[in-house]
Amino acid sequence: MSSTSSQGPGVIVIGSGFGGAVCAARLAEAGHAVTVLERGPWRDTVPVRSMGIERRTPFPRGRQLFTRALRSIGGNHFPGGKLRLNKYGLFELFFGRGTRIVCSSGVGGGSHVYSASHVRPLVENYWQGHNPEISDAVMAPCYDSVLARMGSVTPTAELGIPNTSAARFRDSEHLEAAAPPPDPRLGYLLPKDPANPQKITDANGIERCEVDYNANDEGFLGSPGGGKTTLDFAYLAPAMQQAGLAVRDLCEVTAVIRQYYGAARYRVEYIDHHSGGKAALETDHVILAAGTLNTLRILFHSRDKLGALAGMPQLGLRYGTNGDYLGYWDYNEPGLDQTRGLPTTGGVKLKGDDNSPMIGGGGFPSVDSYPLPKRLRERIKRGAFIAGLGEDIMNGRVSMRAGKLRVTYPFSLSSIFARTQAVFDEIGKRTGRKIYAYKTPLTVHPTGGACLGSSVEDGVIGANGEIFDNPGLYVADAAALPRSPGGPPSITIAAWAEHIASQFPKKT
Repeated sequence: MSSTSSQGPGVIVIGSGFGGAVCAARLAEAGHAVTVLERGPWRDTVPVRSMGIERRTPFPRGRQLFTRALRSIGGNHFPGGKLRLNKYGLFELFFGRGTRIVCSSGVGGGSHVYSASHVRPLVENYWQGHNPEISDAVMAPCYDSVLARMGSVTPTAELGIPNTSAARFRDSEHLEAAAPPPDPRLGYLLPKDPANPQKITDANGIERCEVDYNANDEGFLGSPGGGKTTLDFAYLAPAMQQAGLAVRDLCEVTAVIRQYYGAARYRVEYIDHHSGGKAALETDHVILAAGTLNTLRILFHSRDKLGALAGMPQLGLRYGTNGDYLGYWDYNEPGLDQTRGLPTTGGVKLKGDDNSPMIGGGGFPSVDSYPLPKRLRERIKRGAFIAGLGEDIMNGRVSMRAGKLRVTYPFSLSSIFARTQAVFDEIGKRTGRKIYAYKTPLTVHPTGGACLGSSVEDGVIGANGEIFDNPGLYVADAAALPRSPGGPPSITIAAWAEHIASQFPKKT
């Protein structure tokens, strides 16, 4: 591989998910020169095509479901720590001790595969007590800003969303819809006429297709039509058009090196998967937002193997999973099609159980594109994925040994998992429709490891997102979260990124 190096912009942002895209856009719009380095590709969607992006990768559909669904697989005992299967793949898998982790890859990060449930933390006083300069009151405007930028809508009966929990279980003997969280929002472009969804063009010239309730193509395999609100067009596109934001896809950062002598404080090394070559940029300000595991991997590798970063005694501590516990609900009711509507149908609970964990889910997306026999596809349509979420105690640890990332998570010490499993079992018992779930929980929301704290003694970053021991280096993704939000964390990550951008040194 060849290697090149050049002087970089004022700010380098690593990753383009809810931390990276928000931070990058807001800083560019504030006048900073910003470059985003994203390890995944631009996805081929109606909005991205309208942006004029030429190099695009389709979501895995048809036979590509087998060849391009997975980007990489790794784990504590995986040879070499990690194996890349396809640089264009959508998902990354990691098998730790006591936890299985699924992350995504692509410009826009997890917004392509999330449920688009926009909710604030479900645990009380979420931001209190971690740093004297951070509180729920300080963070409230950041949530408001995110919800406005994402065009979040409040779900109501008047919108005519089909197949919701309230409708499905209205006459059920055993189940009922759970009460919605405070101020629930959805990140979808819902159709004005559900029988005739249209393509629209927004104020920034971005084209999107309204959600087609019968197609159900908006779930964890991406949203090709743009019915789901994703970060590539909600945040990145306006900043690219109006503020000169640069986004480099298929650029996988391997190290951040602190430079004590030279023109810039940091050297960011990466692999350009377009050319196969190695490259580097230098800058004074680096924002890590590569996703929890990848952010931690970069920090550990840079500190422990290269000796290129200082301190961070709390690095890797307080890893959590947001209480995620995913299963498959084999409902299999004749004539039922659970893929109609949105990929998340609202919460459900056992009748009379007011202390149930948050339980939600929905039909599997894009089933007709699966390269499977029709009979099997029809059976899948009658099933659903189901997920429990709640506050875990974040007692896991991430470390690096012999160059391999390792995750240890004693999940059984967090009561949320036993409670969720008990609810799953009881739902299956009462309804006769079994829920299948692994004993070791699978999470799509890994959090912590580079947590907010009041000092280097109890955290990795301070109130402005900056790492205590490494000035100019910030953490803007879920690795920074000091506590499990208890519900979908996407908007909380985005709010934290908004806060970091608002506290960033002014352009001089």
